[in-house]
Amino acid sequence: MVTHPSPERSRVWLLWLGIATLLSVVVALVVALIKVRARDDAADAILSAGAAFATTFGLCLAVPAAVRELKGLGD
Repeated sequence: MVTHPSPERSRVWLLWLGIATLLSVVVALVVALIKVRARDDAADAILSAGAAFATTFGLCLAVPAAVRELKGLGD
């Protein structure tokens, strides 16, 4: 049986994705600024910022799954 998420859950998920993206961009910018202030070259700053973005976004995507699993354990 296929169940579709309610429109309210879809909106919450889209809001979460937006928040995760913005948080990841902020973290990436901070890392890039730190690297530039440390006099590293631009390529190293961009690579570090990209890694920070990917890591932060991955962690933000893991939070809803972890909450869902923890709620399932409580039932």
